[in-house]
Amino acid sequence: MVASHLKGQITVVTGANSGVGLSVAGLLARAGADVTMVCRSSERGEPALAEVQREGAAAGADVRLELADLSRQADVRALAGRLAARLPAIDILVNNAGVWLHRRETSPEGFELMFATNHLGPFLLTHRLLDALAAGRGRIVNVSSHAHRYGDLRRAELETIVRSDAWRGSFKAYGDTKLANILFTFESVRRWADRGITADTLHPGTLATGIVRRNRSALGLLMRMTMSFLPRPGVGGEAVMRLVEDPAPNVVSGRYFKGRKEERADAQAYDADLARELWDRSLAWTGEA
Repeated sequence: MVASHLKGQITVVTGANSGVGLSVAGLLARAGADVTMVCRSSERGEPALAEVQREGAAAGADVRLELADLSRQADVRALAGRLAARLPAIDILVNNAGVWLHRRETSPEGFELMFATNHLGPFLLTHRLLDALAAGRGRIVNVSSHAHRYGDLRRAELETIVRSDAWRGSFKAYGDTKLANILFTFESVRRWADRGITADTLHPGTLATGIVRRNRSALGLLMRMTMSFLPRPGVGGEAVMRLVEDPAPNVVSGRYFKGRKEERADAQAYDADLARELWDRSLAWTGEA
């Protein structure tokens, strides 16, 4: 899949060293888009950068690497500052980075580590890049998961959940973060549409990606055992590309997709009061209020 009208567009992809993120970065580069790959480490990022640069060479894509751990807010602020200085306009932002852990861990700011990485990091980065997005095409795609249907951000106070004091197991905690991705997507459309921002979210599929690499739970072990039977990450990359490649910016916005097909998310994802509360709390938790 190569969309020629993406040539020259300025794009940022987080979690771009493997899986869906690497697939998306490669597809964008092959289409001639300029791609900034955000990865957590140079050890994993440099080989991925070389791969995507090879893919984009014939199309003249400018492919660069930025390092940041999205669970660390200081890293996110520094990343956003570097990007805003180098990219005054951003056409496409794909918030793909995410982790699924098997035990409770906390970020430097004291948040449950999956929530810090999967929601607060993308939330803070997107806010810090808002002016650049508004100056460009302003297309946001947030990678969520079918697992959002197992999340429940109404079971306790949000503060309790994000501090992991309402822990109900790793898969429930992961589901919470993926539900937060969708709530953030829908609320961003309500708040930012008048700035020309469009945003959608998707479950890219149950794929043979590295997200289970750090998970030592029974479910994580089972998923690793079945990896060889799952579709490759390129399937998810193509699903993301479908949401970024349409040249008409307002055709699709504020919707949830399962792969290439639009479907209705879990009912809690449409709770506007919860979305507003999560947004306002997230502003406070990231120091953006």
